[in-house]
Parts: sequence; structure tokens; C-alpha cells
Amino acid sequence: MTLHPDPKAKNPKTLSKERVAAFKQKCNAILSEVGLPITLYAATGRDIFRKPRPGMWTEFCGDHDLKEDVDLANSFFVGDAGGRMALPKVGPSKPTAKDFSCSDRNFAHNVGIEFKTPEEFFLGQAPREFQRDIELSRYAFPDGGEEDPFQRVNEKDVVIFCGPPGAGKSTFYWKQLKPLGYERINQDILGT
Repeated sequence: MTLHPDPKAKNPKTLSKERVAAFKQKCNAILSEVGLPITLYAATGRDIFRKPRPGMWTEFCGDHDLKEDVDLANSFFVGDAGGRMALPKVGPSKPTAKDFSCSDRNFAHNVGIEFKTPEEFFLGQAPREFQRDIELSRYAFPDGGEEDPFQRVNEKDVVIFCGPPGAGKSTFYWKQLKPLGYERINQDILGT
């Protein structure tokens, strides 16, 4: 459900207000019925808070003072948008459709935690083959001897990364450019 539709859409503008109100009402009814202390975060727009971007994770950690306390190595994220490939019909079983997205897997990657599908976590099934829209690990640097592919030559450089969330921009920075003394500026830091 899109709570904040495209402003250029020709539908009535009150629709988004009605959807937000209905969503809040449903959440309140469910959380009241559960009777447990729960904090709900919902990304209602296409911004830094929308998966696979890590904005909601950053917000959650900040709200609960968890920046330094999260054990990322022993944490995991369970989601159904894992980019899993379709499986053909085998015997009496039905064919299995491919996942609609890889955003959950990419979110876990961007946060730095392990990813599991519901079938892996709850049913103990083996991981299925998956595919991201862009897998940068397929485009490795050629082995070219002793020289590093990147060296800092100028006093001032600007390196611009373009790519979808989870494509490896941050990983490349941390592995290749940070050791050379480059500073990192992104939307998270700028707050836009």
C-alpha cells in the first residue's frame, strides 16, 4: 500500500490523508489487541527510510541508543523479498515463483547483518539461489600485479558514486578510498 502517492497523480488529494488515517487505525487496533510494548516504524515515502536504504535502522538505533550496542555479527533480518529465483514444478509440487524484489536482502546487506528468508528461519529450509538486479561482485578488478587500482594523486578529488541501494558504493569506499584518506559525504550525513 502506498500511503503517499505520486503528487502528479490525478486521483483526489484527500486519498493519501485517508490512507494514512486508515493505516494508523489498523495499526492501533492490532497493537492494542497484542497487548505488548511495541514500537512501530513505517516508511510512507520513497526516501532514506524505505528499504533497502538503512534510514529506518539508523533512526531505530538512535531512538533506543543502540549505536554501539548492536552485535551485528550475531544479528539477522528475516524477510520475504530475497531476490530468490523461480523454481520449476518438480513431481506433484507446484512451481515456485520468483521473489517480487530483493529489497529485504539488500537492506540486511546495507545494515551489515545476515539475511534469512522465512522458510530458512522458521522451517529450516536450505537457502535458495537468488539474484540481485546488479551484483557488483561479478565485476571484480583484474589481477594486475602489485599496483593498487586506485591511488591518491591529487590534493583534492571528488569521486561520485551512482547506483541503486545495495550496489556496493559504501563497501567500495570503505575498502578502497577510506584508506587513502578520502572523506565520505552522502544523504545520511547531509540529512536529505
